[in-house]
Order: sequence, then structure tokens, then C-alpha cells
Amino acid sequence: MYISVLQRNKKSRKSLHFKRMVTEVYRAEIAQPADIQQYLHIPLTELRQLNRWYFKHRLAPYLYPYRCYKSMKKHNQDAYVKALERRLAATEEENKLLKLKAEAFQTAIQLAEEQFQIPILKKSGTKRSTN
Repeated sequence: MYISVLQRNKKSRKSLHFKRMVTEVYRAEIAQPADIQQYLHIPLTELRQLNRWYFKHRLAPYLYPYRCYKSMKKHNQDAYVKALERRLAATEEENKLLKLKAEAFQTAIQLAEEQFQIPILKKSGTKRSTN
């Protein structure tokens, strides 16, 4: 039943998606290797190669994550430190701007309270009115 779906996609036999789907059908034992060979015209040796490829590229990183770390590039420590310093400088500038804004709002509220003789800031711990 599932091979008929794959049979329709025989034009895209070279595509990675098709190869992955065939391998998943083979690994999940939805179809026998003989059926795959008969209907999709994929030789058994190629099916085994796809199975090894699937394990190496799709499953092995999850099963053996320590193997992936060996092939990773080492990061350039100086570039990393410089990037962190740039981020720190940017956040310090933003922090300085936010402090100035907060001070400006506080000053505006104090001037308004003095000028209009109305308490603007809420007192902590006040209860809501029951209207």
C-alpha cells in the first residue's frame, strides 16, 4: 500500500526526500526488501547503502552524540571575547538610556504632583475600591 505512494514519485528518485522515505519504509518493515526491489527498481545493495547512510546521518547523532563533538570546529576564542565585549557595551548603553528615561519620568511625576497638589504615584499596599 505505501509502495504505491512511493511509486508515483519515481521521477524524483534522486531526491533526498525520496531516498529517506524509502529507507524509512525499509527500516520500519512496512515493505519487504523484495517488494521495494520489484516495484521501485532499487537494487538490494543500494537499499543497504541507503540504510547505512540513514543511520549515519539521521540516527547516529542522536544515539552517539559524543561522536559529533569530535568533528566540531574549535571556536576562535578572541573573536568570541570581542563579540561578548560588543554585546556588553551595547547593553550598557541601553541600560544608561533606560536609567535616564526612568529619571525623567520620576522628575515629571514629582513636578506634576507639586504643581497640581494631586498624589499621582500609587501607594503600595492600598486596597481597591469596591464600586
